[in-house]
Amino acid sequence: MNTNNRKIRLALLLQKQKEKERNDELQMQLDWMLEPFSTKESIMLIDFEEKAKMKTEFIASIPIIEWVSLDLEKMNNKFVIHNVNSDKVTSFLNGEELYTENPVYLFLQDDLPPYSTLPWLKMPLSKVIENIIHLAAEDAYQQYVFCPSPKFVIEFVEPDLITIAW
Repeated sequence: MNTNNRKIRLALLLQKQKEKERNDELQMQLDWMLEPFSTKESIMLIDFEEKAKMKTEFIASIPIIEWVSLDLEKMNNKFVIHNVNSDKVTSFLNGEELYTENPVYLFLQDDLPPYSTLPWLKMPLSKVIENIIHLAAEDAYQQYVFCPSPKFVIEFVEPDLITIAW
């Protein structure tokens, strides 16, 4: 093998190694996001195009403070639920006519748009509510659920407490 072929082969091997490291990192982040769910059924990792569309819609409808956190104070409505459980959340969403069969999108707090690079998950709202206690647990990762229709966001940043804004 000549020197030029070795360089090409080495470059390919380095590229494959970087791809493997990136895939391992994405898998670890995906595992964090999926951990609170009792079953993974009906949870999908969204593709690049759908994520780009949802990020655009999210940015247009939810105020963000310097890509660090959401500015829920600027939303028209905001409600905090303490001692989170699925009955409280379902009752509240139904009362405010926010409960929907439309899909919602779960993403980590560290991945606020527009610079987000981590995975986003798509699932029915019922799946989030079914696992709400685990999503709001002490050791759960801080994350958000975005619903594009009707437009609202659920913020999971403190244990046993969620904020719903619309």
